[in-house]
Amino acid sequence: MKSMAGLDIYAYWDDLRGKRPAPRREDIDPAKLKHHLGDLFILTDKGENTPFFRLAGTRLCDLFGRELRDRPFSELWHQANAVFPCRVARGILQHQLPVIFDVEAEDEHGVAPLAFEMLLLPLLTETDASPRLLGALLPESPRLDFAAPIQCLSMKSSRLLHLDIVPTERAANTSAAAAPFAGRL
Repeated sequence: MKSMAGLDIYAYWDDLRGKRPAPRREDIDPAKLKHHLGDLFILTDKGENTPFFRLAGTRLCDLFGRELRDRPFSELWHQANAVFPCRVARGILQHQLPVIFDVEAEDEHGVAPLAFEMLLLPLLTETDASPRLLGALLPESPRLDFAAPIQCLSMKSSRLLHLDIVPTERAANTSAAAAPFAGRL
């Protein structure tokens, strides 16, 4: 991860999960992430090809110049390139593996691409509830508050985080289960 915010969010998520594949959504205490709340979002599966925003932080909504709650995740991406990030996000919801995206964005001025990292972390839910994930969109460098809204994102790369950070006692158990999923990334 490139940002301290990403490391903080991941460390909190990782501490909460313990030996489970992910923490329960009820375990997340917003007060523990208060400095990052504006960059956080929660996606949920509604049985469509794209997850939907259940919640989105204020900085994230300001970044795109619109409210994202109840909107499809696919709206953040160039239409022609939205399938892959949506498929990965749905895979996270189904397989509970954390992923990080390196993304670029352009505002309406298009002077230079803006670099971001997007953290996507699964959350456990009750069996009768829709799967959810905790996400964060974090700029590599600060943006001015009066900057123009971002039009859409483009993915540069993605990678599974569990391969880098999984505790050794779980590594053998999860690598076999993750192999079919990793091939689809």
